Amino acid sequence: MARFLLCLSLALFAAPAWAADDFDAFFDGLRTFQAEFEQVVRDAQGNELQRSRGRLSIARPGRFRWDYEQPYRQLLLGDGERLWTYDPDLEQATVRPQQEALAGTPALLLSGGEHPRKLFEVSKEGGAYLLTPRKKGDQPFASLRLSFDKGVLTRMEFRDELGQTTEILFHHARRNVRLEPGLFRFEPPVGTDVIEDVRN
Repeated sequence: MARFLLCLSLALFAAPAWAADDFDAFFDGLRTFQAEFEQVVRDAQGNELQRSRGRLSIARPGRFRWDYEQPYRQLLLGDGERLWTYDPDLEQATVRPQQEALAGTPALLLSGGEHPRKLFEVSKEGGAYLLTPRKKGDQPFASLRLSFDKGVLTRMEFRDELGQTTEILFHHARRNVRLEPGLFRFEPPVGTDVIEDVRN
């Protein structure tokens, strides 16, 4: 699950002539996003390794909540300062500084405060948009594809350097709806083993 965490870094990208399209219609002025999702991980040969379902809530900048509900429960929550990973079945939570945890990943694409055109080279490829990190070597993914329907994000697919792909399909998506601030706060339940993950 943790590999799904998403993007930051990089420099300005000048928008091309086709800027006024679904990509910009979604990200321009994006404040919140909420959807149900289905996530499928496949190896380089296309064999399915994992399938999961859940619900996503995002409030820009910096707050997000991924509730994995099937096949087992897990919570990934960024409150703007800390990133929590909570496994209710194991009664265990791991916490890390959010900026450190998300650096170089694809998660700030949705929850970050910057427009993706400042973070990626963006090109159109068929009916999707191909986003490629401009800074090579320290990202855990090689490329990222986004698909939209009438200005709403419907699909995300990213591929790592070894050819493994993660595809996420969004259903019943809602953009710029009011979300309760409490969605992005986490208090470990009594009895939870809390591990502070500090990496140098």
